[in-house]
Amino acid sequence: MSASGSASRSPGGFSGVLWRLAYRRAVRAAFARVPFYRDQWVRAGRELGEPEPTPSADLAGQLHRLCPFGAPYDAGAEPSLWIGPAADLRAALRTVGVRGRAPVLEVGPAVLDRRALGPFRRYGVLLAAGAKVRNERRRRELNEPALRLAADAGRVVLVGERAAVAEFLPALAGIETRVLIRGNLNADGELVHDPHLGYYAARAGCGHLHLLWRRFHARTTADGTPAVTALRRRRPVLVDVVPDGAATLGRCPVHGAPTLGVLP
Repeated sequence: MSASGSASRSPGGFSGVLWRLAYRRAVRAAFARVPFYRDQWVRAGRELGEPEPTPSADLAGQLHRLCPFGAPYDAGAEPSLWIGPAADLRAALRTVGVRGRAPVLEVGPAVLDRRALGPFRRYGVLLAAGAKVRNERRRRELNEPALRLAADAGRVVLVGERAAVAEFLPALAGIETRVLIRGNLNADGELVHDPHLGYYAARAGCGHLHLLWRRFHARTTADGTPAVTALRRRRPVLVDVVPDGAATLGRCPVHGAPTLGVLP
């Protein structure tokens, strides 16, 4: 069943009609302002009602074309825009039921200039083995502030791929630790992450994989694959991106919200 077919609001506030309208606004803005999508009209020789679905892997190296004409990307003056907004991770944490003010440590490839995910939740990055740093000593030095956050709070939420998370568990011994495994659609974890979309789905307490629908839209393409749109992202603009992993789009029988079902 299509996730956008309901006109009424679900118990969690989801409205298929309003969701679809948000998607249409994103499509209009993409075609009007963004070279990557405007060029699809040029190739088609006509105006398109919806963008051509684009595999996420094909977006690598396209930042300069995915930003609006009026706000171009300047690689020499700003960091990579593939660093997802903190609000996406906050939404994913809420979906899996993370409450309280425990700091969040995210295993990542590089240190971020981000110290909080919101007014009451501290944030840090841990660099796993193999991160691009000068040497192992420097990696430990860079990880120390994040580990100190956890030690000072006495509790922590640790986010990352399964193998990378396991590396840091000994350093967090004696600290109350909630582990959230991050992966693509085919991975067995709590948070679904794509290199370009960022965090866009999470497993709720009901056991279903919820799309973060307040921030993302998904529609089923002609070949049956969900294409995902970042509704609130302005740079880069991401419309109808097909993430890694085969999935189906449905509705949660408990919450009425859009879900992703992973194909066997």
